[in-house]
Amino acid sequence: MFGTITPLTEELRVREYTEYRSVYCGLCKELKRRYGFFARLLLNYDLVLVALLADGLSGEDGGTRPERCIVNPVRPRPTAGESAGLALAADSLLLLSWHKLRDNLHDEKLSKKLLCAAALPFYHFHYRRAAQHRPELSAAITAAIEKQSALEAAGCTSPDEAAAPTGEMLSALFADCAEGVDRPAAARLGMFLGQIIYLLDAADDFDEDAASGSYNVYHAAGIPRDEALRLAKEQCNMRAGEATLCYHLLSMRRYREIFDNVMYLGLPKAIAAAGCPKKKDNPSGELA
Repeated sequence: MFGTITPLTEELRVREYTEYRSVYCGLCKELKRRYGFFARLLLNYDLVLVALLADGLSGEDGGTRPERCIVNPVRPRPTAGESAGLALAADSLLLLSWHKLRDNLHDEKLSKKLLCAAALPFYHFHYRRAAQHRPELSAAITAAIEKQSALEAAGCTSPDEAAAPTGEMLSALFADCAEGVDRPAAARLGMFLGQIIYLLDAADDFDEDAASGSYNVYHAAGIPRDEALRLAKEQCNMRAGEATLCYHLLSMRRYREIFDNVMYLGLPKAIAAAGCPKKKDNPSGELA
C-alpha cells in the first residue's frame, strides 16, 4: 500500500514542496527520538500524509529548522519540529510496519523472508511501545488485518468486501488525526482512501500475484486483467469522489495547498496509472 497517495510534486510550489519535505524529514527525526536510529529505516512518504492531516487540522506548528543527517551531512535540510501529528505518524508507522514485516514472512521470496525474520525481534520491542502509546489504534489495526487475512483465506471474490478492512484501518487512523466536528469526516475520508489503496494495490499486483499464486481479489473473482484494471479504476474513481466530499468538510488550518494537490492531482493520477509500471521511490535512502 505504501507510496500510493502522495502529492503530484511537480505541481507543488517551491514553498509547498519545502514544507512537504520538511515534514518528511521531521518524521525521520521523530522516529529516531521515539524508537531509536534503526526505526528510521521504516520511513516512507505515506505517513507524512497523516502528520500533515493531524497538524493541518489542529493548526499546530512546531517550527522548521535546518538540520543535518548522515545522508545530508554537509547541507542542512529544513526539518519540521516536534508536533502531535509527527508523533502520531511515527507511532502509526511502527504499528503498520510490524504487521507488514509479519505479512512478508508469508508472501515474499526466501531472501526477504530471512531479512524480515531477523528484523522482527528488534522491531517487536518498539511495536509494543507504539501499541502502549496508541492502544485503541493498535487494536483497530490488528482487527482489520485479522479480518483481511480471514477474507483472503476464504477466497473472497467481492472487491468491495475485500477492500473493507483496509478502509476500516485507515478510518481509525484518520479519526485519530482529528477532534470534535472534524472527526467523523476524517474517519470517512480515511475509509475511502483505504479502500482505494487496496484496490489499486490489487490492480498493480495483478500479474505478479498471478505468477506467484498469491491471493488477489480479481483473480479470485475470475476477472481477466484488462477488465480488472477497468473495474479497479471505476471503483476507485467512485470512492475518490466520496473522499473529496469528506475532505471539503474538514477545517484545515495548515497545509491546505498540499492536501489540495493530493486530492485533486495526486490521487487521480494514481488511479489513472493503475496497472502501469511504476517508478519506485526510495525515501528510506533520504534520512533527515
